[in-house]
Amino acid sequence: MIRRTVKLSTWLIIAFVVLNGLIGVVTNVSTHVTDSDDAVFRTVLGLKKPQGALSYEQELELIKSAQALVLQKAPVGEPIAEYSDREPENLFQKKSGLCYDQSRTYDKIFTWYGFESRHIYLLYPEHPVTKEKLSFLRAFFTKGTSSHAVTEVKTSRGWLVVDSNSSWVSQARDGSPVDADHIYVQANRFAVMPEYWNRPYWAIRGLYSRRGQLYRPYIPYPELNWYDFISWLAVG
Repeated sequence: MIRRTVKLSTWLIIAFVVLNGLIGVVTNVSTHVTDSDDAVFRTVLGLKKPQGALSYEQELELIKSAQALVLQKAPVGEPIAEYSDREPENLFQKKSGLCYDQSRTYDKIFTWYGFESRHIYLLYPEHPVTKEKLSFLRAFFTKGTSSHAVTEVKTSRGWLVVDSNSSWVSQARDGSPVDADHIYVQANRFAVMPEYWNRPYWAIRGLYSRRGQLYRPYIPYPELNWYDFISWLAVG
């Protein structure tokens, strides 16, 4: 009887792992730049890929100019509807969006430029009603917990955050980039920063949605770029 119970438990664990692995493959959010993305960047935004190596200062100029252009063409406002495509062409057809709409386009623009980039989901550890401080798992699964979506770009001097609600980037007073993990804890390094950066948060790489409502096939399951997410977990 004990052996049967152990065997059943083992098979249930294997089935759970396999099922979640298959769902993960199906829901993976690719950052591959498509022909449609390329056409939008060249025609709608008038972007050109850099020729040759850039200095850090030139990288910053390129990043900031793309950020400004996206916010000009599709300012923060009415979002793309849930359970709808939200690729660059959809953003500029809508002509407005929320942080998770703009940041998706940033992810792809900076990849197209030749940078290494990754999507970041900021999760705030505070209950939306009681303001109680929450653990990571409670914050993740509590409906209505505040969050924000941005893009992190790897420059020649390190990771730089490109905000999606404003023209702010995580460039310290001395000009150096600061990655998402250290913005709040090193707030005194910045001349200014948006209020939502000056609060405790978790910066989760590769997470696009907790509920599965933003990307196909719209399964109620976290939507991730698994490569970025697992790479983040691997380095702690």
